[in-house]
Amino acid sequence: MDSGPVSQLLRCLSRGEADEGRGTRDGGRGTATTNWKEVVGVAVAVGVAPLLFKRLKTSGTLTRVPVEFRERLRLAFFGTAARNRRFYQELGLVLQRLRSAGIPAVVLKGAYLAEAAYGDAGLRPMSDVDIMVPRADLSRAHAVLLEMGGVPAEQSNQAAAGPGARDDDIDPLCRKKHHLPQLVVQGLPVEIHWNIVSPTGPVSVDAAGLWSRARPARVAGVDALALSPEDQLLHLCLHFGYEHRLEGLRAFCDIAETIHRFRGEADWAQFVERAREWGASRYVGLTLLLAQSLLRAEAPENVLERLVPGGIDHRLVETARQSLLAQARYRTWLPFSKLLGVRPLGGKLALVMGRVFLSRDDMAAKYPASRSSGHLWWYRVLRLRDFMRVLGDYVLRRSRLAALSRGRARDVALVNWLESGRQ
Repeated sequence: MDSGPVSQLLRCLSRGEADEGRGTRDGGRGTATTNWKEVVGVAVAVGVAPLLFKRLKTSGTLTRVPVEFRERLRLAFFGTAARNRRFYQELGLVLQRLRSAGIPAVVLKGAYLAEAAYGDAGLRPMSDVDIMVPRADLSRAHAVLLEMGGVPAEQSNQAAAGPGARDDDIDPLCRKKHHLPQLVVQGLPVEIHWNIVSPTGPVSVDAAGLWSRARPARVAGVDALALSPEDQLLHLCLHFGYEHRLEGLRAFCDIAETIHRFRGEADWAQFVERAREWGASRYVGLTLLLAQSLLRAEAPENVLERLVPGGIDHRLVETARQSLLAQARYRTWLPFSKLLGVRPLGGKLALVMGRVFLSRDDMAAKYPASRSSGHLWWYRVLRLRDFMRVLGDYVLRRSRLAALSRGRARDVALVNWLESGRQ
């Protein structure tokens, strides 16, 4: 069994063990050998320190944590509660303004789950807020946020912030992404979504179906909407297992908490059928299997078998588990790097140049303020900087995964298995 900090952290976070009054599977004795400096350090870094504090307190093992690290967890819990109170105040104003404008809004992920699934806003840190509105209302919703003083996130600290995405930017953006560029509204980062996954790729989600199944919810003291329990869990599984490639322990914990909260309400037959319709059954099945084995978050019997008939090869499961524990995405290259390997030198150069020096329309989609700017060259420099950051991040992640993995072939096999699973 792994004894690294992430593995130890997940054992401490396991709801089943905490509910039974144990901190580890050996009845709490394992806390004596836990490397609390590393475990708490990871918990703080990935945003699960408040939940760890609550789990340890519930299980009666908090007193076994050295005072220094116990205090760090306590401060994380109360600090998160204070920050979330401010977030919810601003979120309430945003939701009220959208409601007054006649724009329905579904509150996604953390802003909804903190209250509805975790049951305590102090347990789930939020770095931003995701709100889904109908595709036809994107422009109006964006305008509402601008009227409230919203500025593009990348320019929120600059004096001359641009207006963000305009009406004629919306369609090009929606062909590539499922949300508009982030806006910061009075200190609250907000992403306006029109779907829960990007329109490109092997997974395809029917946004109209999401709206037809959405249910009333009270969020930040305002009447809003939430996804149905089945769609909620599917969204979380896809966010973690599909979009973020098994990276992000906070999102992983969201899945466990949602299963615990909605297990009895969800229509699991519909859950399985929808995963298949979306071409997501393998992503969802693998994610649920990891949640079951590492966080004891168990879906009803036969759900996994119905998602992936015949089960999942244990070698693929182990590859996925190691990626999760290493917190390094299992896909080991940037999308364009697959093409670099098969193109001649001239083709490689042209591909990279095309990714750096975007067309005017693509520049406007990525940097909306550039459309009305007389200094397009400045945004070209900004694009080069962003590209180099992404490339540097990729190199670091690839190096990290290479050091912890036995080779690329296993990761390629996992990706191929997942992406060939559309039924």
